Amino acid sequence: MLVELKKLNIINEGYKRNISLDRVYVNSDHVVSITDYRGVKDFLLSEDNHNYSGNSFSLLKISNFNKLEEIIILGSAEEIFNKLNSQSKSKILNG
Repeated sequence: MLVELKKLNIINEGYKRNISLDRVYVNSDHVVSITDYRGVKDFLLSEDNHNYSGNSFSLLKISNFNKLEEIIILGSAEEIFNKLNSQSKSKILNG
C-alpha cells in the first residue's frame, strides 16, 4: 500500500541551500524503521530557515532491493507510524 508523506528536500547550490517539502509515496511494506530526527531542527535554524524549523521530522529507512534508503520526513516518528499503519492492510513493524 502506498502512503503519501512529505519529504524534506535540501538542494546544495554551492553558496546557498534551497530547502523545500515534496510529496512522496512510500510502500509501507518496505519500511524498515522510523526514528525521530531532532538534528534537522538545528540544521534548519543554522540555515536561517524558520519555515520548517518549528516542525517535527523523522528519519525513515526504506528497503530498496539490497540497500537501505534514508529520507527525512515531516512529522514525528509516532505520527508517521500511525499514518503507515492506518493505511496499510497488514500492520508494519510487528515482530
